[in-house]
Amino acid sequence: MALVSDMRAPTSERTAAWDLPHSELVLSLLWASFLTLLIAGPWLLPGYLFGTDWPGPRHFGLSNSIGSSVPLEAAMAGLGWAVGGELAGKLLILGSLFAAAFLAYRAVPAGGAVPRAAAATVYVVNPFVYGRLHYGQIFLLVAYAILPWTLTRLRGMLMDPSRRSSIGVAIAFVLVGIASPHIVLIMGLLAAVLFAAYTVTQTEKRRYLKTSGPWIAVAIAVAAIASSYWVVPLIVGRGYESEVLATTGSGQLNAYAVVSDRSLGLLPNLLGLYGFWAEATGRFTSMKEFAPFWPLVLVAILALVGVGIATALRQSDRHLAPLVGGLLVAAAIAVVLEMGISHPVTAGVVRWLDANFVVYRGLRDAGKWAALLALVYSQLFGIGVATLLGLIPTHMNARTSRELAIGVATGLLLAMPLYYGNGLLFGAHGEIKPSQYPAGWYAADRLLASDPHPGRALMLPWHEYMSYGFIQNQNKIVAPPAPTFFSVPVLVSTDPEVQGISPPGDPDQVAISRLVAAGDKAQWVQVLAAHGVKYLLLTHDLEWRSYAYLDFQAGLVKIADFGSIEVYRNSLSP
Repeated sequence: MALVSDMRAPTSERTAAWDLPHSELVLSLLWASFLTLLIAGPWLLPGYLFGTDWPGPRHFGLSNSIGSSVPLEAAMAGLGWAVGGELAGKLLILGSLFAAAFLAYRAVPAGGAVPRAAAATVYVVNPFVYGRLHYGQIFLLVAYAILPWTLTRLRGMLMDPSRRSSIGVAIAFVLVGIASPHIVLIMGLLAAVLFAAYTVTQTEKRRYLKTSGPWIAVAIAVAAIASSYWVVPLIVGRGYESEVLATTGSGQLNAYAVVSDRSLGLLPNLLGLYGFWAEATGRFTSMKEFAPFWPLVLVAILALVGVGIATALRQSDRHLAPLVGGLLVAAAIAVVLEMGISHPVTAGVVRWLDANFVVYRGLRDAGKWAALLALVYSQLFGIGVATLLGLIPTHMNARTSRELAIGVATGLLLAMPLYYGNGLLFGAHGEIKPSQYPAGWYAADRLLASDPHPGRALMLPWHEYMSYGFIQNQNKIVAPPAPTFFSVPVLVSTDPEVQGISPPGDPDQVAISRLVAAGDKAQWVQVLAAHGVKYLLLTHDLEWRSYAYLDFQAGLVKIADFGSIEVYRNSLSP
């Protein structure tokens, strides 16, 4: 392929050595390690990592209901048992960043080390990853890390349909589904578009369909069978995914809609991989504060993406053109669906999909379509960089000038995505820091664990998301850490308290919410005993002083005050 040969035309004997497959593997590992440490180096310090939906797990276990993530949860439980929750959590987060960089580097279909490194940087160091890390959507980032490999498997099957390639695609989709079924939906769209693109460009379309069709069916069948542990419960109305679909309505669609830039509007914000609904909460600093010239850099990145598109469509290679064409169409669809109800032109389409396709309704967060856009950017940006660097030797005769120009261009092309996403570097500029649980929490856990029949504990204050003083992040508001910290079952609020989203109707949730609302007038001891709650934990955070009336509740005995947390015992519980 001309593009590859242009990129790999050696300017010195040293260059040829780096074209060896072994050297490419080494370079990909080194660059992925470099990006991971550049982002997560400060997180290697002692302490747990927290995000809004990642409450610094001390213990990993399985969910109460069967869901797609059961294998990943089981793997994390085993890892946590082996190395401890603190290290297990860090390995998952750093491993996801490393895998995303490594696989994005390897996925670029053309070019040498520099284009691949640039593509990996675009894929990992961007506003999408920044926002999702702040919000602790770690399983989503695990799925995101697998996407480049999934694209590689898809490309391999469409180029050479066979048993091996179809099994590879099936494995990729199964792994993505384990981490995030939402991303399976997104990749399903990409797979369909790529199949159409490869079919349209075939001179013998019927023969291609006859050859590829059976192996595509095999991939779908194998993926469906391997995912049946959560797909079947979903179909029959059981399991975690079914619960999500049953409780998802227009309120979630509105609450999790993408947001606009105050100056530039909606579309430029989404094209820049911004727009995550949580950006409007003000809980963490916008990445735009770290890259004030982001619109200009975005234009430059998109220009190189355009160069990549033009190069691929001009190539005589019969595989690169349909790949790029399919990526371009898939990206356009992703932008439309991401705009969702936030734009009057697309609102009707998305509301129709939400009303008529139950599976689509479960996506809820429209901003997840940006994952596909980031994948497309990384691939096309890499091709564009390869094209640009390949032009330099053909337009400069002097060897010294040529090497200097290549060196300067290389630095600028790598610096461009690093600047654009620099808010993520150095632990998000210190906005995400390892945090230690208070000593009182460990003391309270030892107290509960010493009871041979501890029953359940209740955690107060009664909020699903609240600020904890011991968390060192800029965003201190996280989901309840108690269930994954304490060694006994802990009842916590599951009400996100988001406008438009109804509070949970679970009997435990309703009962405790009524207790809290009634305050000192409620029959705390009797209600707690009826719901199997033996201990009450009051952490010294948020409005904890408003629960002072608990000291005067008959039958509720404070048995310990560890400074950061108080422990009460229900005398009616055995």
